[in-house]
Amino acid sequence: MQITKTKDEKKPNMDCVNLLTSVLIYYPEISKISIEPDEKIYINYIIQKILTDEEIEKTRTLLEECLKSYHYLEKTQVECDEVKINIEEKATFITIKRDMKTFSHGELRLINTLINEELLIMDTDKIPMIDSTMLAQMDLIDTMFASLKINPEVEKMIGIRQAGRVIVFNK
Repeated sequence: MQITKTKDEKKPNMDCVNLLTSVLIYYPEISKISIEPDEKIYINYIIQKILTDEEIEKTRTLLEECLKSYHYLEKTQVECDEVKINIEEKATFITIKRDMKTFSHGELRLINTLINEELLIMDTDKIPMIDSTMLAQMDLIDTMFASLKINPEVEKMIGIRQAGRVIVFNK
């Protein structure tokens, strides 16, 4: 009798899993984050209201201009920088697409600050308590971003928030 594997089982990149988990825990306003095989990172936000065309354009312009300024100050040559804002049913979806080579935790903090200040999407019950564990989490996120730049992810990894839990899976 011969036993054969039907699927080549590969262990997921734990730095990627830990990064997605840490980002979703530390930044509760992010609804989904994914890393694609083409070394792109997608960060998704859901705003529980319909933005007007004027608000959409103002938000898109603000994000794009601030990110351009950030990249200029950091002397970063960005390969991919895209902001999409879509309206679906009773919510507004914001998707930021970036390349993993130049994306940083500092840029993620800037994006979150801009979205929170502009759209006020963070509920007060979701504000993370800043303690030594959370500060260590921030350092860990920095380390994992650096690690993924050295060892790029080759499979699609997605982290989502569902029913109060953070779930990370490969697709």
